[in-house]
Amino acid sequence: MKSEIPFELQKIAQIIDALGLRLFLIGARALIVHGVDIGRETSDWDLTINSSVKELRETLTHALRNAGFNVQWRSWGLAVDDSIHVDINYAPLTLDEEFERRAKKVWKNVFLPSLEDLVILKLMGRKKDIADAKRIASTKKLDYDYLKRRAEQAGLSSELKKLSGLSV
Repeated sequence: MKSEIPFELQKIAQIIDALGLRLFLIGARALIVHGVDIGRETSDWDLTINSSVKELRETLTHALRNAGFNVQWRSWGLAVDDSIHVDINYAPLTLDEEFERRAKKVWKNVFLPSLEDLVILKLMGRKKDIADAKRIASTKKLDYDYLKRRAEQAGLSSELKKLSGLSV
């Protein structure tokens, strides 16, 4: 997987690793790594870390800028630009020990959340994210017991029911 991770993203991962944190690939790229055809192109990398970006925002900004990255604060986290665009989002409420345990290591401190956890993250998002969640549910085998439980914990039971017709 390292060869598929751009050098700039590897540098960001190393900076985050030096802070003792894990990085989780989320968004469209995560779905592509899982083998989900999202039916659209994506040029950015969406990430989250296993800590509050808000609490670490100044530390992360300083470390990333010292490494030559352009960093902008956003309401949802940090936008990091170089030859690629990386969004580092605030950790979702569902990023807990179970989320981390189910994630697969793809490179050093970079992890890929389970498809079920990505569905939950997508249900929290915009219209295109809901479409991505539908595509996952229609094309991949999912652990629906886990998915229903996590949707309930996140307050997304009705969104999941609309998505899949499941009674939650």
